[in-house]
Amino acid sequence: MMSTITILRCFVVISMDLVGQVAWNTILPDIKQLPTDSRVALQSAYPQEAFIRLDGTFIMQDVKPGNHILTVKCRNYAFPSLWVQVPSSNDGSEDVLPIIKPHVFGQASSPPPGVGASLPAEPRLQYPIKLVPITKIQYEEVKVGFNPIGMLLGNPLYLLMGGMVLFMMVTPKLLNMIDPEALAEVQANQVNMRKQMAAMQDMDFASGGLSKMLTPPVTNEPSETSKISASPSKPASKSTEASHVKRRK
Repeated sequence: MMSTITILRCFVVISMDLVGQVAWNTILPDIKQLPTDSRVALQSAYPQEAFIRLDGTFIMQDVKPGNHILTVKCRNYAFPSLWVQVPSSNDGSEDVLPIIKPHVFGQASSPPPGVGASLPAEPRLQYPIKLVPITKIQYEEVKVGFNPIGMLLGNPLYLLMGGMVLFMMVTPKLLNMIDPEALAEVQANQVNMRKQMAAMQDMDFASGGLSKMLTPPVTNEPSETSKISASPSKPASKSTEASHVKRRK
């Protein structure tokens, strides 16, 4: 039974949790000044991230065995990078702590074979991990020099003024290219349009006013009813004259 468990432990890879906290110093005197979106990240074959809690602690769960690079993603403070080695579970020991070392980007995590004997042992950091800020990030706004093109293109008011000036410069040249008769007709249409607009404002569409437009025109010719009524009166007058002549005789 024991041999079976030993064989299984050789093939099963057990992950572990990485625990750490952010330590305060003169650069970061209060942990509450740390942005709430700050987090730690592991760069390896199994990338992982975890947020830093309000008290400065963090826990990265189920970290696979192997070598990892621990970095801090913070927008106000800079932290050093750490090299983390999580041991595998087949070494026979149960309470094995991860190895924490300083890390410099561009530098190999371990010296090449045959050189390590002549080099001093690398210092190891304590576990749980302690992250100490090294500097505060200062953001500066770069002042842009005077750029007339950017000022004109970025302001709609300047574009409108430029378009009006261009229109005033181009319009006379376009009018000179038009036929004189066509130009006179266009000008006459413009004058009529202005008069109509002024009349509409004064509620007077023509010279006679709105009342003249609504009343029908008056003519001196007799109407059809007057002609019909006047036509039968003529024979009546002739008959009366004939009766008077007979009486006289």
